[in-house]
Amino acid sequence: MGCKGSKSKKNAYARVAQYQKESWAAERALRRIPENLDWGLAPPSCITPASLHNLLTDGFYAPYSANPEYLLVVDCRAPRSFTRRRLTTARWHGALHTAPAPNLVNTIVLYDDRPRTSRPQAGDSDPLANLYHDLRRQKLDPLVLVGGWAVLEATCPHLLEGGDASPTPDPMPWYPAQIVPGLLYLGHAEMASNTRVLASLRVTHIVDVTESLPPRVLPSMNYLVVPLPEEPDCIDGDTSSVTDLTSSLPTIMAFVSEARTYGGCVLVHCDQGLTRAAAVVMGILMTERQCTLEDAFYYVKGARSAVHPNAGLLHQLATYETMLFGASLTQVEDLF
Repeated sequence: MGCKGSKSKKNAYARVAQYQKESWAAERALRRIPENLDWGLAPPSCITPASLHNLLTDGFYAPYSANPEYLLVVDCRAPRSFTRRRLTTARWHGALHTAPAPNLVNTIVLYDDRPRTSRPQAGDSDPLANLYHDLRRQKLDPLVLVGGWAVLEATCPHLLEGGDASPTPDPMPWYPAQIVPGLLYLGHAEMASNTRVLASLRVTHIVDVTESLPPRVLPSMNYLVVPLPEEPDCIDGDTSSVTDLTSSLPTIMAFVSEARTYGGCVLVHCDQGLTRAAAVVMGILMTERQCTLEDAFYYVKGARSAVHPNAGLLHQLATYETMLFGASLTQVEDLF
């Protein structure tokens, strides 16, 4: 028994030594250390305006804002403030009897006009705090908007609607996902031809990765067309037959850099905004933020959960990662 135990320990030490050796070798191979890609995480039980924007505008065939049972937004301000101006789809906290039952809703978001930086504490007494603790007692997990109404109004004015006395507004269009608020958006072809979407987000530059030329809906818009045909997934990592994305990235980055120089805003789109455009946005983040493919993948996935770049594009981005850092840091097969 003693001999077996000694042999087992030696094997364990050998495995640790081998792991350390491989780790040190990988470290020495790196030309630069990747940066962490911060999604702007909110405190526990809170949500940022950018994340709320992406919740409202996420979806495969329609925005989730069109599904009242997906997201319940509750406005906890005074009734006069709610009537004057509010987030689209929001319900007033005093009339929740007309809203879907909270226990049947996927996500609940609360906001008021206080510049909140954390969830309400026990003992807090105001409409939002009372509703928050009541929902918690029902074993639900509501989210409180960081910054409150003032930040929401400043960063997402396109998602607000007028009061009951105003004429019936046009339905809210489907907006692209905020990747870097005010700087970079990811969407589909229909968004790139909607003047209301482009004007309200102040988009100045469009990267079109479809195989057809976009309609020039605004004379001042700057376009870069990089046709990336929709390709099937590669087989066993073989990317020889798929679109060469990495060779297009320098041109794309020069275009994005031009937008940054002039204080512009970039929209990247393909037909559905799920595969090709998502991969391009990941490449932009890897270049601008010096992050790994894994971080870029989950960052974009966090902004728009429906994205699913095919394996061929992901393997190309993995090759690009090696070009950036001098070593492979992401296993494409581990991404989901």
